Amino acid sequence: MKSGSAEDSIYKDVVVIGNGPSGIMLSYMLSGNLPYIISDAHPDEMLSARLKPIVGECLLQQDLEYLSAGLEGRSTNQISLLMDALLHPCADIGLEMEPLVEFRKTGIEIDHVVLGKGPPGGSWHKMDPHILTLSLGSWMALPTLPFHSRDSGEKRAYACNVAKYYMQYTEQMELVKYFKNSVIVSSVNLINQNPILCQGFTENSRLTNYDDLNKIDYDIMPRVEIISPDREQNFEEYKTCFISNAINCLRLRGNRKKSRCKRTREKLFDNSPTRKIREIMKSENDPFLSSRLSKHEKNRSVSFCCDSSNVCDNQYSRSFNENRVNPRSLSSCSLDFTNKRVPFSLNYSSCDSAKWVVNVFDKETGEKITYKCKYLVLANGGNDLPNRLEISREKPDPDWLLYDLRSLESRLDSYIFGKRNEEVLPVLVVGAGLSAADAVIAIRARNIPVIHVFRNKTADLNKHLPENMYPEYHKVHQMMKDGGSTYPLYSAYPEHTLTDIDEKTRTIILTSKDGMKTKINVSFAAVLIGSRPDFSFLPKDLNLGVKRDQPIDCKTNPMDIDRLTYRVNGCENLFAVGPLAGDHFVRFIPGGALAVVSELYRQPKDK
Repeated sequence: MKSGSAEDSIYKDVVVIGNGPSGIMLSYMLSGNLPYIISDAHPDEMLSARLKPIVGECLLQQDLEYLSAGLEGRSTNQISLLMDALLHPCADIGLEMEPLVEFRKTGIEIDHVVLGKGPPGGSWHKMDPHILTLSLGSWMALPTLPFHSRDSGEKRAYACNVAKYYMQYTEQMELVKYFKNSVIVSSVNLINQNPILCQGFTENSRLTNYDDLNKIDYDIMPRVEIISPDREQNFEEYKTCFISNAINCLRLRGNRKKSRCKRTREKLFDNSPTRKIREIMKSENDPFLSSRLSKHEKNRSVSFCCDSSNVCDNQYSRSFNENRVNPRSLSSCSLDFTNKRVPFSLNYSSCDSAKWVVNVFDKETGEKITYKCKYLVLANGGNDLPNRLEISREKPDPDWLLYDLRSLESRLDSYIFGKRNEEVLPVLVVGAGLSAADAVIAIRARNIPVIHVFRNKTADLNKHLPENMYPEYHKVHQMMKDGGSTYPLYSAYPEHTLTDIDEKTRTIILTSKDGMKTKINVSFAAVLIGSRPDFSFLPKDLNLGVKRDQPIDCKTNPMDIDRLTYRVNGCENLFAVGPLAGDHFVRFIPGGALAVVSELYRQPKDK
C-alpha cells in the first residue's frame, strides 16, 4: 500500500468534499463559468426593477444581498432563492419561463479538486433506481445542460436517470479532470500558521514579531500596535500609543528601498486605495451610487484586478492587490459595475497559503493521498449515516435488520427466490417519512405483508405534496390513517416503537404508548427514520452546528453558516453547501455555489 508524506502532498486552492450535485455545480463555477444577467423580465416587479440596470453584467459583481431582499420560497438562504428565481422564474406557481441568466466562461479557473466516494452524482447512485424524484424532472438539471426525462408520461424522473445525467454533466462540461472519485476522506486538519498571515490585519491589529514588519505596506496600513515579544500584555486592557506608532512608522519608512523614481511614487500616491475610497465616501450622496451600494456591501471590501479597459488602471490594481492588509478592515469600498468582462483575479497557487490538510484513501488503488488547500468546502450531503434506534443490545445488528431501502429490496428479492412458493413472513417498516412510504410501496408490490410502525398517531405526508403529483404517497397516507383495516397486506401500529429483537427467531417486540408489548415474527426489518452527515474525518474539537453541543443533523441541527457567503461561522476558510447549508432540493443548489465563488473572488490576492 502506497502512502503519501508531507513532501508528496498536492496543493489545491479549493478542496470540495462530496461529488453530488452540490460539488458538481461548485466545480462548474470554479472552472470559470459565471452567471450573467440576460433579462429583467421577471413577474416579480421588485426583482425586475433591481435587475434592469444590470442586464448584461456578471452576477458575481452585484450586491447579492440587495438583489435577494424580500424573496420567499422553500429555502432559508437568500442567495439560493435569488438564483432559483433567475433560473426557474415563478416555478412554484406552475410557470415555465426561460432563465434570466446564462453562464459564460469568462472567469478565471480556480485550481480545485472534488472528492467523492463513488461516481459523480453522489447519493443518487445509492438510491432505488425506480424511485421517482420529488422535484419535477426539469428541476433536476444543472445550468447549461437541460435534463430531458426519458420517463414517458411522468413529470418526475427516475433516480437512475438522474444519476446518469450527473455523470453526463461532468463529461460534457469538461469537469472530469477536477474529480477524484472512489476515495474516502480519512481526516481533515487545520494547519497552524502565523495569525498575521492567516487572518490579515484588522483595525487595532497587533504585531508580536518584528520580522513581520517588513511584510507591511505602510501606505495603506491601518493602526497597528507593536509589542515586544518578551513583554506580556493583557491585550484587552492595552491602550494604543499613537505617538509611538507614528515614530515607528517613520523610522521603518526611512529604511525602505530608495530606488523608486519620483514619478512612480507620485503615480502610486495618486492612485492609492485610500484616495479612491475617500472619493467614494464623498460621493455617497450620489443617488446612482447609493442605489448600487447597500450598507452591507459598503462594509465588505472587494479587491478586483481590472484590465486596461476598466475605470482603474493596472498599476492601481496591482498596488491594491499585492498588499497584505485585510480589505475588510477598510471602512468602505467600490464595486466596478461598468465592466462587461469579469475584472477578478486570484493568485493562490502557493502551498504557503494552505490552511487545511486533507488525507484521502483511494479505494481502487489503495493509495493514500494528501491534499493541502487554502479553502475547504463541505458538500457531502446528509445521507451518509442512517439514524438508528436506541435498542439495548451488546451484539451487532443481525443481517435481517436494515437501514436503507435499496439493501432491503435486494435482500428481499434473494429471500423470496430462495423460498420459491413458500409463504414469506411480514416485513417490518419503522418510520413515518417518505423513505418509509417508499418501502411500504415496494414491499406490497411484491405481495408481501407489511407491518408499519410509527410513533405519531397519524402521518403528515401531504404537507407539501399535491395529490395530483404524488398519488403514491397520498395512498400510503390514507393507509396510515385507516390503520390497514381496508387495505390488504398492510397493518399499521401508530404510537408504537421497536424496543427489542430476537436475532435467532427473527422476532421483534413492539411497545405501545401505554406500555403494551406485541411480539411478531418477521422476515426482515427496515428502520427508515432519517439520516445524518458523516463528519468523522473532521477534528473532534470543531463544533459546527447551530447547537454546538449536539451532532449535526440537516433538519434539526444544521451547520451554523453565514447565509450570504455560506462560510461556516467560527472556522476560518471553511464553507458548506447543499443539504448541509439547508438547500435540500437540487434547484436551490446553484445559489450556494454562487455565494461561495462570489466570496472567493472577493478575497485579497496573495503576495
